[in-house]
Amino acid sequence: MRIALKYGIGVTLVIAAWVALKHFVLHLEGPRARVANVVVFNLAAIIGLTLGIRAKRTTNGGWLTFIDGWKTGISIAVTYAILISLYFLFLLTLVGPKLMQQEGETSYVKAFFGASILFALFGSVL
Repeated sequence: MRIALKYGIGVTLVIAAWVALKHFVLHLEGPRARVANVVVFNLAAIIGLTLGIRAKRTTNGGWLTFIDGWKTGISIAVTYAILISLYFLFLLTLVGPKLMQQEGETSYVKAFFGASILFALFGSVL
């Protein structure tokens, strides 16, 4: 569980820093911003999952079954999916709906469930 928290929090921090940088410093919007989001979100997830699974292997003395690696990946993915959703909720209350409108999303429920489920599914596939 410590591995899931450590790497899930790491992925969340990278994505949160990117979102803050993109919206408040760089002011990126439109198609370029969406492409950058895909790259940063996926790269952060891939690196976090890879490092977390390697840490699990090291913890097990250099040995890791497929199921153990998969469980570790899913736990990391679920951790960062929940934390990122909470971060977006925080931003929504702080900045307001303007942030979601920039991303082309209008439904709060759809946005949060979509992000949580897609992040968790993506992590379990990786």
